[in-house]
Amino acid sequence: MMNKKRSIIICVVVVSILVLIISGILISKYFKESKATTNEVYGVVKQINNDSIVVEEKDSTNTKTYLIDGSNFNEGDLILIKIKDGKVESSKVVVEHYNELTTTKPIVIVNENTTETTTTTVSSRVTTKTNRPNTTQVTNKDETILSYFNEKLESTKKPNISKDTFKNGFISIVDFIFYDQPIKGVTFKELKSKTKAKVIYYALLIDAAIDSKFPNYKENISSKYSDIKAKLVAEFLELKYNMCEKSEDGCKQAADDFELLKYSLNLTWDTVKSFFKYIKDLSVPKIQSWYESFRG
Repeated sequence: MMNKKRSIIICVVVVSILVLIISGILISKYFKESKATTNEVYGVVKQINNDSIVVEEKDSTNTKTYLIDGSNFNEGDLILIKIKDGKVESSKVVVEHYNELTTTKPIVIVNENTTETTTTTVSSRVTTKTNRPNTTQVTNKDETILSYFNEKLESTKKPNISKDTFKNGFISIVDFIFYDQPIKGVTFKELKSKTKAKVIYYALLIDAAIDSKFPNYKENISSKYSDIKAKLVAEFLELKYNMCEKSEDGCKQAADDFELLKYSLNLTWDTVKSFFKYIKDLSVPKIQSWYESFRG
């Protein structure tokens, strides 16, 4: 009887020791993994070697060599490198040929009312400017314009409105945003940044709603209205980035609105990349901010 009890006690002790050993191993592994550091580096590929690439990192003119197979990259690509415990875990292209996008190139703009032709540059392509008043309170001007655009969006749901009526209304919206034409006695540049972003949000939804009723309704409009969806999205992203960088009132609302736009307009990262030609200052931090909003 004593031997049986002794055996039971020994078994219990052995099992307890094994449990403690296994627990210790698992706890050690947990703490080791929790201490592992993961960093993300955005940078532009400057040189490709046999078994490594040289990258100019974001916000720096310094270059660093990473042991990465360069066969998937080209010089000038903007890439994202994930580093865990000092070693490269993964890498991928964010924007191909980023350097080409940031190079200022001359473009020709033809004045439709005359035969005059002028030359400008990509960096001055955006014609609207964002004035930032000291106060963040919404003014009567802002309320007037927001009410107007909300009514315009609601009107797209009404039946029996002609294609020409919608077309002329949208032309007025574009002229207001990009060409300094007033609506209700107010110009776009007089608005707060958060109101400007909301106006562009409404404009994109209005365009999508009209297009669903009258596909390609902008086909025969003047060339200055071509690719207007891309220009509107680019302007929205500029406003959103600037507000959020300065922690301005309206940053969160713009971020929420952009999430809705991604769904409503079926925006993908590849689509947004095609809009970069309308961004006047295509910095790496901007691209990082936009890319991460798509990456989730």
